[in-house]
Amino acid sequence: MAHSKSNFISYISQSVSEIPSRKSSFKSYIENTDEIDGYNVEQVEESASEFFDMELQPNLQPGERVIGEADSVLKFVPYSDGKQGMSGKLCATNFKLSFVTADRSSYDSKGKRQRNKLLDEDDIPLTYIDAIYHVTRSGKRKKLSQGTTTSSRTEILEIHCKDFRIHKFSFKFCVNKTQSKQFINVLVHHAFPTKDSLLFSHEYARNTELTGRQLLCEVPMFDNIHDWEEEIQRCKCMKNWRVADVNISFEMSQSLPQYFVVPSALMNADLQRAAPQFKDRRIPTWCYTHINGNGLVRMSAQDDNSDQTQLQKRMLDAVKVAGNQRNSPKVIDMAECCPSCREVQESFAKLKKLCMSDTEREFYVQDLTWYSSLDDTKWLQMVSKCLSASHNVADYIVTNKRTVVIQEQSGCDLSCLVSSVVQILLDPYYRTQLGFEALIQKEWVRMGHPFQRNLGLVGQNESELEQVPIFLLYLDCVWQLLQQFPSSFEFTETYLTTVWDTAHVGIFETFLFNNDHQKVAFLKGAGKNIRQFRLPSAWKWDMQFRAEDLSFFKNPLYVITHDEELSESLTELRQMSVLGRCSQRSRHNTLTGPPKVNGSSKSSTVQNGIDQYNVLTPLFSAASLHLWTQCFLRWQMPAQIFSGGTPSLYLQQCHMVEEIIQLQHKANQLQLKNTSAGMFRPRSDLIFGHDPDTPNITELLNSTVLTSSFPFTPGTSSKDQQRFTFTPTISTYMRNTSLDFDRFLDADD
Repeated sequence: MAHSKSNFISYISQSVSEIPSRKSSFKSYIENTDEIDGYNVEQVEESASEFFDMELQPNLQPGERVIGEADSVLKFVPYSDGKQGMSGKLCATNFKLSFVTADRSSYDSKGKRQRNKLLDEDDIPLTYIDAIYHVTRSGKRKKLSQGTTTSSRTEILEIHCKDFRIHKFSFKFCVNKTQSKQFINVLVHHAFPTKDSLLFSHEYARNTELTGRQLLCEVPMFDNIHDWEEEIQRCKCMKNWRVADVNISFEMSQSLPQYFVVPSALMNADLQRAAPQFKDRRIPTWCYTHINGNGLVRMSAQDDNSDQTQLQKRMLDAVKVAGNQRNSPKVIDMAECCPSCREVQESFAKLKKLCMSDTEREFYVQDLTWYSSLDDTKWLQMVSKCLSASHNVADYIVTNKRTVVIQEQSGCDLSCLVSSVVQILLDPYYRTQLGFEALIQKEWVRMGHPFQRNLGLVGQNESELEQVPIFLLYLDCVWQLLQQFPSSFEFTETYLTTVWDTAHVGIFETFLFNNDHQKVAFLKGAGKNIRQFRLPSAWKWDMQFRAEDLSFFKNPLYVITHDEELSESLTELRQMSVLGRCSQRSRHNTLTGPPKVNGSSKSSTVQNGIDQYNVLTPLFSAASLHLWTQCFLRWQMPAQIFSGGTPSLYLQQCHMVEEIIQLQHKANQLQLKNTSAGMFRPRSDLIFGHDPDTPNITELLNSTVLTSSFPFTPGTSSKDQQRFTFTPTISTYMRNTSLDFDRFLDADD
């Protein structure tokens, strides 16, 4: 008896959800079958036996252990109203919540492999979890907070994540009726730790011996004197500023790093005398010196109990001398021009509620009042205020030629944001990926931004676990600049979104602590009986991603405008409509360079030796700002544009750059045709430059894999929508397309 392959696959699919009971039935089915579409039955039986005998377990990291399991759990498809799902095992570990199915194709490197090396497609780090709800059989929904337990049987478990994603699991088919209750209580206990020693990073550090190569990072960490000296030398201000080591044991301030930069006129004794007069002893510290000699300094507010204003005046006088100023530095209070942390927190809570629907009905109800609801969140107003404040500070430095001191009550929240955006506006170095990561290290990590507190990683109660996403607000400001100046940044919006996601993984020291003092105490305390532990930096991207995934971080417009050889070739292509459309939102046409003066390419904005052209002047009115849809709406299936959105524009830009590289290569070959020297076509770091088997651009852009959330995967659609399979990896994307790469290659390559 022969059976079609489709019938066989259908039978297997029905068996997946009931593997134990259907195994014997499957054996009987095989015994009565001689052939399946020409396949040898013995081979099929052997493969199927391996399939049914496979133990469902999550992939574990060093130090990770399973602490709870629930069998026969159904994971609902997003926006399916609970009518579609996949059966599998739900496992809780001390690192993540992991849903494991019998269909292992998504974990196979030859199939829909996971995008992240540390996390499989259905893994949720515990530090990602924002809220847990349990839904009873009657449909009653209850939020499970820290310290609470559930005594009744849970029908549905709802997980709300900090990346705006909602996961739903049903325990209806669990054989053990008490298993769901036990599982959820274990999950709640571990998802909301009360102290940092309960974070998984502690166990990960204990069980991972990172080698020098794994710890080596090109990004300066600013945890040593050398990195700070390199930075002030890059800014050409070595004569007036110095690296202070007065806080090497954190005796002066637990909020400041061990090393920081201060005016050369101030001795360590001066710093120690002045420190008690400032909140958390955060004295004025150097951030940046512009090429015109004017600087940027930040400090906390003067302590309320202090009446020694003379010490503060002396500190500012030293800043004035360091900046070669005649006038006193301009002090700008963040409380007067930026939103408060409380306002940011309240705005973010409203934005979360708006962007986290999980049913089509809820989505379309919100859609009726979308614009008014978005306005009510005031999130874009938060962005507008921060961009406006940053622009004003940059304007004082460049136009008014004044050193600016930004003052904030804490000195480690909105001042981190404004100082960083100002430096991005003024210095092209910080618009590169390396410079951007160095900037985060310098202004956020080292200067004590409380990531652990503001990301809600640890807290004694529910209010302490609430997020204050100052860092997300900063990334949103940078995203707005990227939209206005699309060729001025080396990186893409996908990179910015990935940075935000990485901040919640919970094993990278970059985003794990409130300050350096806490980090040093944590790592020493964890290893007091064995050794001092180390945690990896978030900037070690190869720990999470493969090269083909990292290609999405590269901006093709930056590649084409900042490569000298390609820039010359670009002069022949200035009239291309794609280039014109991509640059029209910029106040200056950064694709074709500065305007020519008397036939010269010298910028007309160079005055007194200062290249004003490299200074970005952003728009910050409400009409010029947009919602960062990739970050906030990527999981909302009804909001996705199929075969469209910004990803399609991005892919066309990548394709265009590859064609220009190819034309340049052809031109170089023609110039060298009389020589015997061979030439290899240069490879870019863009997605079309990684694999010679890269897929015709038209079919690629019409691919059903491509949505407006690409390269992220919003999940399987419901039955009323188009049925597409999504994947966040470029490998599957390329397999589902047919772009002919042959014309990019030479016969002799």
